[in-house]
Amino acid sequence: MRQCAFCGKDAETEEHVIPKWLQKHFDLFDQRLALWNGTTIPYRQTVVPACLACNRDRFAPLEMRVREGRASRRDYYLWALKITYGLGHRDTSLLLDRSRPQAGPLLPDEIAKDIEELARHAFQGVDRTEFRFSPEPFGSVILMDTDSDEFVFIDVPRPFRAVAIALPNKKHLVVLPGDRGVIATMYGSRRFKKRMQLEFPSVDGQLQLALKVFGMLITRSHLAIPRAILLKENGIFAARVPRNLPTVYQPREVYRGIADMLHLPHALADEAHSRHASGYASIGSLRWR
Repeated sequence: MRQCAFCGKDAETEEHVIPKWLQKHFDLFDQRLALWNGTTIPYRQTVVPACLACNRDRFAPLEMRVREGRASRRDYYLWALKITYGLGHRDTSLLLDRSRPQAGPLLPDEIAKDIEELARHAFQGVDRTEFRFSPEPFGSVILMDTDSDEFVFIDVPRPFRAVAIALPNKKHLVVLPGDRGVIATMYGSRRFKKRMQLEFPSVDGQLQLALKVFGMLITRSHLAIPRAILLKENGIFAARVPRNLPTVYQPREVYRGIADMLHLPHALADEAHSRHASGYASIGSLRWR
């Protein structure tokens, strides 16, 4: 019997990584999700094995809270973590090149599992009110209003990691799972928000969202956020993030790598690098809150 992707127990069911209620709302059942290698997969096939306890008892109430707009910041964080972790798990069962099966899977197991221990531990926070995150909810959770009714979705894998997805009622959710909430705090500041945004007022939809995520991720790449994490029975605890964060220089290749993940042109990445990279390095540290 297959193992549950979320807890490792025997799996009797399948969990839709892009939930069925969201597929129904945006009419996605016959649409396809673009994969990293240029191929696609139907949204309805973005499923992973799950046990009844995770599928029915743990995640179904979470999906209901997100669907009805009753979700907390912790809920949104865990929901987005479930999506990016679940898609990584699904990618291990897909071929990198369908014409050459010997090339192996789209995503090797060892890469997909780089957040398995953290994610599985964090999922206890879905239904255990005593389970703590320090900081809460451990990553950046940003809800943005939009004028668009179209479905947009972005999943950026490691090492950058971000999820951006359209919700009902003209909302976009952006989550950076591992930045300790730094980018969300900065995005709430007019000064930092302007620095992160690229000015293309004439574009909308997927491209506009990709540009916003690009600005967040290049900012994140310049900040030396402490990485130490402690997993305990009662929660997940991170090293304290200093108010003045050290800043680091990033080469052009990092900007281009982030742009590639978001399907943005290198010319845009090069322009952003010319505008920002040296400035971050020269200031030495940044007071982010």
